[in-house]
Amino acid sequence: MGQQMVKQISVDLDHRSIVQLLRVYFSSKKLLPGVPMEVFISSSGIGFHLKFYKSVTVEEDLKIRALLWDDADRIVYALKKWALNQNEEYVDLCFDEKEKGKETAVPLEEILNRDYRKEAEKISNLINNGDNDAADKEVKNLAKEIKPKIEPFKKPQWVGCIGFNGDNLRQAIEKVCTDITEKDQTFKYKVYSSFYPEHEWVLVLFDTDKDQLWKRLTWLKNKTVLKDQNTPLWVKQRIAT
Repeated sequence: MGQQMVKQISVDLDHRSIVQLLRVYFSSKKLLPGVPMEVFISSSGIGFHLKFYKSVTVEEDLKIRALLWDDADRIVYALKKWALNQNEEYVDLCFDEKEKGKETAVPLEEILNRDYRKEAEKISNLINNGDNDAADKEVKNLAKEIKPKIEPFKKPQWVGCIGFNGDNLRQAIEKVCTDITEKDQTFKYKVYSSFYPEHEWVLVLFDTDKDQLWKRLTWLKNKTVLKDQNTPLWVKQRIAT
């Protein structure tokens, strides 16, 4: 097992956190020293793609992606493909075009080398010396400094939420949302356990268009299994640190 080669390692960070972006970037410098890399904003304008140009076995690819916090669902999907076919070539897909958009290159290394060289060297030295707690503190400080240079590449994102109760209702609404996703790739959702005591579950939709998000929420509320339920809904801008 593990002899099939992958020509490129990609990490998909499906959120807006610049702290997490920097964590992955600096960790990769230790894990993949000297390997050429590029950073992109995903085509949705929300998450980050990191691409490392190195040929590795499928097993090595999966291990590296796990250590660099690649999206967990993406890793599981790749592992299933590999388990079904040990000669599978496409276990590391990272779409550069999706939802009628293209990913956008972010000159992260250029920004760091030009404006934050001392800070970057300090973080790298801390990581290489095994002082991860101190390194993470410096990463958080650097994220605050570098944020104004990264944010212009990104699009604002909104989240729409519907709180509800009951496992049967959860299964039913997940079926509705899954069916929509199969027909419309712009429809992004997740169901989370709720931190609010009055709700067991929260259905969350993600969109860069606030008006479209409201329309989708109200349609789900009024036209699906949620219509007879006491299910409050709300929209807020998604903010990441």
